[in-house]
Amino acid sequence: MLLKANLRIFLLTVATALVSSANANELNIDLETYRTHAKTLASDEFEGRGPLSKGEEKTVAYLTKTFEQLGLKPAFGDSYTQAVPLAKITPTHMSSLKMGNLEFSAGTEFTARTQRIADSYALNNSDVIFVGYGIYAPEYNWNDYAGLDVKGKTVVMLVNDPGFASKDPALFQGNAMTYYGRWTYKYEEAARQGAEAVFIVHETMPAGYGWGVVENSNSNTKFALVDDNNNASQVGVMGWLHLNAARALFESAGLSYSELKAKASKPGFTAIPLNTKATLSFDNQIAHAESQNVAGILPGNEASDEWVMLHAHWDHLGKVEKNGTTTIYNGAVDNASGVAGVLTLAQSFVEKSKQEGTKRTLMFSAFTAEETGLLGADYFANNPPIDTANMVAFLNIDGMNVNDEVDYILQYGEGYLSIEDDLAQTAQLQGRKVKMDPRPQNGLFFRSDHFALAKQGVPSILFMSLGDTDPSFIAKRYHKADDDYLPTWTLGGVAQDMALISSMMIKYANSNEWPYWKRESDFKAKREKALKQAKRVTTAVK
Repeated sequence: MLLKANLRIFLLTVATALVSSANANELNIDLETYRTHAKTLASDEFEGRGPLSKGEEKTVAYLTKTFEQLGLKPAFGDSYTQAVPLAKITPTHMSSLKMGNLEFSAGTEFTARTQRIADSYALNNSDVIFVGYGIYAPEYNWNDYAGLDVKGKTVVMLVNDPGFASKDPALFQGNAMTYYGRWTYKYEEAARQGAEAVFIVHETMPAGYGWGVVENSNSNTKFALVDDNNNASQVGVMGWLHLNAARALFESAGLSYSELKAKASKPGFTAIPLNTKATLSFDNQIAHAESQNVAGILPGNEASDEWVMLHAHWDHLGKVEKNGTTTIYNGAVDNASGVAGVLTLAQSFVEKSKQEGTKRTLMFSAFTAEETGLLGADYFANNPPIDTANMVAFLNIDGMNVNDEVDYILQYGEGYLSIEDDLAQTAQLQGRKVKMDPRPQNGLFFRSDHFALAKQGVPSILFMSLGDTDPSFIAKRYHKADDDYLPTWTLGGVAQDMALISSMMIKYANSNEWPYWKRESDFKAKREKALKQAKRVTTAVK
């Protein structure tokens, strides 16, 4: 196959330039193996790879069998799997959402769920307050909760952050979403403030996806990690409100949604009571079970306690029964394509190791429950098989370019990490350029498994191609039943990106380099503290 031959030539050129001792000419990437993995994992037989389902059983068995057959060692002591205790929560008997004289329908006008472990939930006559973006960010001198008591109340807030609305690069990070714009942060901060319920107003542009994604992702079974107090400290309602419903809500209070949105995007905004009360009730079907993270390692021959990690989440939305109809969300691009990349590169490195291994250990992993809030990755990051100070870098694939080759590689986030420089150098050797995330307002840097590791200080990077080569993907297939494997996939982009990723892995695995954080942040502070405690600080931080 010409493509495979060109791939070998590229690997020889790039990897030799990066690490002359790597013998990269022996690294062979088999695209037919890749295609088989992707097609299999995205087949109906795997039932959409939903956590805590028969689909998970088949997926985990497939992954562990592949790692074992390749000869990888278990990453978790004597096991390829790490048990992740989850609660499977399915809301039922959802009432309408009443706000004053208004009544909104579940699914079409609002979504609601809870991560509290309880058989039923009721929100009774809760005062409703508009809190702008729901952000408390001291470093930006921003506090939407200033002087406000929201204990037991319902807060309505805007999606994204003020920088997106203003397009002012001096406000937050301008058009690029910060972590403060993520829905996960908004629920977390509202809980810290004592709010009982949160409804985020959905708008397609600042959210980065249409209402259909919100409805599909929040109206069915979700999963949660469970703390010692049955998640009682979390908000009671994690909700979304359709834009039309929000406009009606504000109008009923004699207010203009668009005017208040504009005011909320400027410093000094003060929260406004909407002079109405919210009522909502629903039941929960709750099942406790363990899902599985899966990982195998290829031990290094000199610094085996230092790990370079390649990852892709294995889960998708599973199989949904609704109105007598069964729908399987196969998640071919998101993320069977990424898992296939991990498995294929694992095979390539195992074959290479038979002649010459790497100095550092390589880990190949696939975690659970990414689609429901990075839960598997969060659990791994807080219960790691090695100290996070020994984790050199975490490379995460979340959707590959299964179409033709392109002359660029996408970068998510800017100015965060030295890994960005390595990405640019490797792409240049490949004859490509770095192209910044075309949708920085979507905050994709914060929306995949690598971010759970980044929060622990581990330098982490995202490789993602969900819609840049197929503009219709986000609108027509992302988190929809049509994200299926297609035999027309050319895999030109897959070949490019696996070559680039493998070259970066070789660079880190055969050097003493420690990627580092550039921008001041909690992530950088946490990393430097961990490295200092591990007595690596003089050689690891630049």
